[in-house]
Amino acid sequence: MIADSPWTAVDTEADSLHHYIEKLCLVQVSVPEEDMIIDPLVSLDLTPLVELLNRKSLILHGADFDIRILKRFYAFAPREIFDTMIAAQLLGYEKQGLADLAEKHCGVVLSKSAQKADWSVRPLNEKLLLYAANDTHYLKLIHDALQSELESLNRRAWHEQACEKLLKSILTAKEDRSDGRPAWQVKGSKELKGKALATLKSLWGWREEEARRRDRPSFKIIASETLVDIARWSQQDHPISDIGSWPPAPRNVRGEYREALNRLLKEAEVLPPLPFVPRKGGARIEKPSAESQEKMLLLKKEREKISDELKIQPSLLATNAVLETLALKSPRTRQDLEKLELLLPWQMELLTESFLKVLGNPE
Repeated sequence: MIADSPWTAVDTEADSLHHYIEKLCLVQVSVPEEDMIIDPLVSLDLTPLVELLNRKSLILHGADFDIRILKRFYAFAPREIFDTMIAAQLLGYEKQGLADLAEKHCGVVLSKSAQKADWSVRPLNEKLLLYAANDTHYLKLIHDALQSELESLNRRAWHEQACEKLLKSILTAKEDRSDGRPAWQVKGSKELKGKALATLKSLWGWREEEARRRDRPSFKIIASETLVDIARWSQQDHPISDIGSWPPAPRNVRGEYREALNRLLKEAEVLPPLPFVPRKGGARIEKPSAESQEKMLLLKKEREKISDELKIQPSLLATNAVLETLALKSPRTRQDLEKLELLLPWQMELLTESFLKVLGNPE
């Protein structure tokens, strides 16, 4: 059935919102006149299915997650994808969710009630099965409508290049995506120093163990931002006696985790300070000068002007990170710009002339 189908739509469901170790819980596949829901949790070998899907051109919505999780559990490497979310972005849609696109192009109102369901629970009721099936049932109709709009605006190549880049970045990424930093250095930890970093490491280790014991996602024990705030508070000039006296302490910090956190903070008082470990390749080789900062602002202004004309989000043309690199490197020619490999061909076509002028190097 799938082997002979002229099109194939795919989606997945996982349980990362409910369990410590994420599992692939469902794979949904739609072909003409058939919606299939496959259950990986029944010890079913999906290798033949994945090998078949790898040979197909697939339609997905928000493909990044689905490709990553299928790659993690199986040798998933589709040859070509059409991402309806990326298409909606390149067409300047304000609402890009699957339900929004289904309502606009198919005239149906899809339920959003199961977005946070625990897909690992069995058996699944009819409501959840219908919700899962609908995730792929309408993708072909949405695909056709978006494809037509992309062609009418001469943006089909934009979409193809964006999907190709997404697919390549996921499939070539190593399983160990470590950037050289320890896992406990969560977002915001760069602001901490010495003893506060040692405290954060201790708090993070306790949280992971608690999450594993309870089989819950780490963020549902205590948010990473809260761990950073607690570590910072612990180093302020006040006696550490009770985390419950910390004014912004969340309810679970004042309640069920109070005793454990007080013990950890007490033990952390004698820990040696730790250094912050920067990301591999993350430190700037060049410090931005006043001139490069000015170029950055001018590049942003030019990007906003062009994005307004195209009615798309500025970041789709070039991210701030790309603009920052351009301001620092200041390429002199189109060839120099191409060598940096920062922009897709369609972005190069739209931005090269104006960007080189901003950088003071018009061709």
